[in-house]
Amino acid sequence: MKRLILLVMVLLFIAVAGFGCRPAEVVGKTDEQLAASTAAAQENIDALPTDVPIHPLAEKLKFAAGNTYITYEVPGDVDTIVEYYRTELAGLGWEKKGNSPETPLGGALSLLRSKPDKNISVTIQSIPESEYVRVLITVISK
Repeated sequence: MKRLILLVMVLLFIAVAGFGCRPAEVVGKTDEQLAASTAAAQENIDALPTDVPIHPLAEKLKFAAGNTYITYEVPGDVDTIVEYYRTELAGLGWEKKGNSPETPLGGALSLLRSKPDKNISVTIQSIPESEYVRVLITVISK
């Protein structure tokens, strides 16, 4: 069962990473369109459960599937952002799933946590030749 959950999380990461890798279409947008886009992102953040942390320096936020998939970029390195999420998730009551491995794979690391009613996967991935990392958060209700 644990392997199945891990496989599903990896497949979801691959599917959503492709969605999140598209460049932001900012060029050619009016100030009003940019303001509306920013307001929509803030509405999505406000609609998230309080136990789903978003890094305070998050940029280029994208939401999908009723806010159960969230991607964004944040300045920093993988290790620093992983430590941020380990601390935040523990502080919000998320428990590590069994003996799920937390070893880097191809410049990315996934944290799997659970609560009685839901699971969360946070994948932090380096962006080559950038001072940013990409974060993918997946929340799955049980």
